[in-house]
Amino acid sequence: MVRRTLASLTMPLTAAASIAAAPDEERAMLEAFDGVLTAMAYAAAGLALFAVVWAGFVLMAEGSEPRNAGRARAGITGALVGLVVVLSAKAVALVLRSGIVPIP
Repeated sequence: MVRRTLASLTMPLTAAASIAAAPDEERAMLEAFDGVLTAMAYAAAGLALFAVVWAGFVLMAEGSEPRNAGRARAGITGALVGLVVVLSAKAVALVLRSGIVPIP
């Protein structure tokens, strides 16, 4: 009973392992994924630049008092954190594509 249950649970895993993508298909998929991440990196850089400029305008409009600079500082921090997240995703994809870390 236990063997039958265990076999029925592991059967989808062994079937998925035997259906591996061909090297050309895998390369095409990785290139498409890299293209999407590149587009996201460009969009994130543009949005981060816009957010920093907007935060500068907010800082000028609210004055230079420390208690009023919170919104501007939060905007700049959010823009830079978002840019770092998108660029780190691009870096992880580059590491996987170069073969430094093998894809199972």
